[in-house]
Amino acid sequence: MTDPRVSQRPHPMGDVVPRAFSVPSSAGRPGPTFLLLHGIGLSHREFTGLARHLSRRGRVVSFDLPGFGELARARDRPRHRASVEQYAAIVRRALGRLDLGPVVVVGHSMGAQFAVELARQSPESVSHVVLVGPVVDSHKPTLTAQSLVLLRDSLLEPPATQLMVAIDYVRCGIPWFLIEAVAMRDYATDRGITGVRHPVLIVRGGNDPIADARWCRELSLLAPDGRVATIPGHRHNVVHSNPAATAAAILAFVDEDARPL
Repeated sequence: MTDPRVSQRPHPMGDVVPRAFSVPSSAGRPGPTFLLLHGIGLSHREFTGLARHLSRRGRVVSFDLPGFGELARARDRPRHRASVEQYAAIVRRALGRLDLGPVVVVGHSMGAQFAVELARQSPESVSHVVLVGPVVDSHKPTLTAQSLVLLRDSLLEPPATQLMVAIDYVRCGIPWFLIEAVAMRDYATDRGITGVRHPVLIVRGGNDPIADARWCRELSLLAPDGRVATIPGHRHNVVHSNPAATAAAILAFVDEDARPL
């Protein structure tokens, strides 16, 4: 379901807006709002299953960011490369229009960078931060290194996940993917996370070569309140290949933090 309050045609950088997709809560009682931010080349489609599971507890909003998904056409992209900081600012402005209140922000891959930066830029907009398969590992920061592990991972994802990724990558196009890959490489997630003052959960597939166990552990230790959840047998796109387990980890994290001390 598209929300018309943010699904406007974007124009120059600073006015570009994401396209929002909202899944209402089926919980029958007030609950958290979950904001889902996709990775590079992808779209809200990667979260279809996860949104369904999370909506049993609260409202779910996902975005197609300018240049991706339904905003992949050249006229819908920023005029120049958009940095992680700029994408986070686009999300921040969209949240203001939607008036959602503090959200549980869930970012996958490059979306994890957007989530970190959103929490830094607008801490009042966020209650919890969930980073799924966060990039870019500071031990292998080059585009060549990232491309090799991405290829290795993609070949071993389940067929349904491979198909979802292939469709979204074709829509995005290689030129824009490569342009934004530079922005992804240049954002220091390990430095950014030190400025996050919210509880942070890092989720990874047990077989994810992009966000490996060492890197995720290091990130969790850099966060003032960080922890790691591993989903065995899955890879980088665990939000798509096992949305039920991903949702369970997120909900357990939110519930644990809500318990009185």
